[in-house]
Amino acid sequence: MSEKALKPKTHKMTEGNPFRTILLFAVPMILSNLFQQMYNIIDTIIVGKRLGTEALAAVGSASSITAVFVQLATGLALGGSIVIAQYFGAGRTEKIWQCMTTSVFFSAGVAFLSTAGIWAGAEPLLRLVNTPEEIVVMGVSYLRFYFLGCVPIFVYNALNGVYVALGDSRTPLKFLILSSVLNVLLDLFIIIGLHGGVGGAALATAISQFAAAVFAGKDMPKLLREFERGKSDALFDKALLLTMLRFALPSALQQSIVSVGSVIVQATINSFGSAVIAGSAAAAKVVNLATAVPINYSNAYANYVGQNIGACKEERIRPGLRASILSCGGLSLLLTVVFEIFPNQIIRLFIEETETDLEQVIAVGAAYIRVVGAFLIVFSTFMLVKATFKGSGDMSWFILTTLLSFFIRLFLTVGFAEVVGVEIIWWAFCAGWTIALFVAAARYFHGGWRMKSITGADDS
Repeated sequence: MSEKALKPKTHKMTEGNPFRTILLFAVPMILSNLFQQMYNIIDTIIVGKRLGTEALAAVGSASSITAVFVQLATGLALGGSIVIAQYFGAGRTEKIWQCMTTSVFFSAGVAFLSTAGIWAGAEPLLRLVNTPEEIVVMGVSYLRFYFLGCVPIFVYNALNGVYVALGDSRTPLKFLILSSVLNVLLDLFIIIGLHGGVGGAALATAISQFAAAVFAGKDMPKLLREFERGKSDALFDKALLLTMLRFALPSALQQSIVSVGSVIVQATINSFGSAVIAGSAAAAKVVNLATAVPINYSNAYANYVGQNIGACKEERIRPGLRASILSCGGLSLLLTVVFEIFPNQIIRLFIEETETDLEQVIAVGAAYIRVVGAFLIVFSTFMLVKATFKGSGDMSWFILTTLLSFFIRLFLTVGFAEVVGVEIIWWAFCAGWTIALFVAAARYFHGGWRMKSITGADDS
């Protein structure tokens, strides 16, 4: 076998210039998520242009429910990722294979139960969030077809957590590019060619998620080939699962609470009618694209923190955070400029020009992205500071600051939407980010997160 073929795919982040190390690791992660967000946006454009405002509103209403399970998947994957990153940084690699298989099997089991629940309860859930009667049937179709891809979503997230923990952010990028292209082609074929409706859009996403999971599963042995795999090691290890769940369950619970709260926020949006739902759904896709940059940059930085905590090189963390804030903040500033100058043009991409409520949809969507866009730098800094807690294993403060931001948003939205109007929903995002950033910064400078490493406490 050639030397190139034997070259390890993993990468340690415990040496070298922090700026360069984190940036080179973050860029493929950002691109991966951007491709994922882009095909979600293309989904939305095709649905809005070909199927109309009501179909777009149905997807927007259902998406608040699917987000609960996507966040649950990422929360469960986080447990395995943190444990593997710290073991890898400490040079204790004997458990990595079992961490991977245990995480995958557990995530798949949770996904099976989630799929069964959605197929049985799709309609009651949509009615619970005040979905307008005229779009309930389309919403049910979207949810049920989307959840055909629930197991692949959970499995892919578990595998992606392993790639991230071991410093390989390039390989998942390849998988997401392939699945994104597949998703777009299937959208065009099913929605336009077969007239598949919103259910067709969801089915296209489910198939593409299945493809991404298959790609990652087939490649995983190549990633882990440099690590010892005990012949007697079980594929599912309860002790390792409990260790991972110390981080995964609080994170999954926190993300699920946030997502359930987002369903409540969506119910508030739904009360304003289909035009507002459509405008906010289009804007949400654009905002998700913009926030993908700091979210993924912070994930890269969290992995950097995890490896350096495991290697007892805490002195590298502060320069790493400083470099990340400068580079990620610069990217966020560019997006802010685009949002402030071209809000109407961006929203028009999603809406058919012949729609009778076109101007209201555009006004709602443009207001959303202009307000949130102005606070993207605040969001970037907040995500990076609290990523220090995630990487070090200080999950209580990671969860606390996340929930603080969320509950401020929920309080302002539910408490004042009827009085102030739908605009409070956009401003609530910004208030939550700003207040929670001050709390996260106080914890960071306090330094208690430095004492949360798990690699020295766990039984080998």
